[in-house]
Amino acid sequence: MTIATLFRDFLTDRERAPTDRELADLGLSRADFTRLITSKNGTRERMETLAARFGVTPAMIDADFGLALELAETCGHCKCANACQNAIELGVDFDTNRCPNASIYADMSPT
Repeated sequence: MTIATLFRDFLTDRERAPTDRELADLGLSRADFTRLITSKNGTRERMETLAARFGVTPAMIDADFGLALELAETCGHCKCANACQNAIELGVDFDTNRCPNASIYADMSPT
């Protein structure tokens, strides 16, 4: 289950923000929650696309909830997110040197 799926399921049909206790049950702080819900659209797609360039799969990202959260927060607020998203949509390569998660993906790389 991806972080996005977890939140979508958790927040479906809610008329209020989650309580601190509910967030704690999810392993999130209020700050983490705020960063995630204010992330730019396409965060997960960007994460998976850039990770794949290093041989990292979605399952590898999701294997460590804390790491997945860190990657999502960084990607969701990245200054290069628009350029990255445009590259994905146009089907062209995006310079991984511009990705703040690239070093983590490189460390995760199975090769």
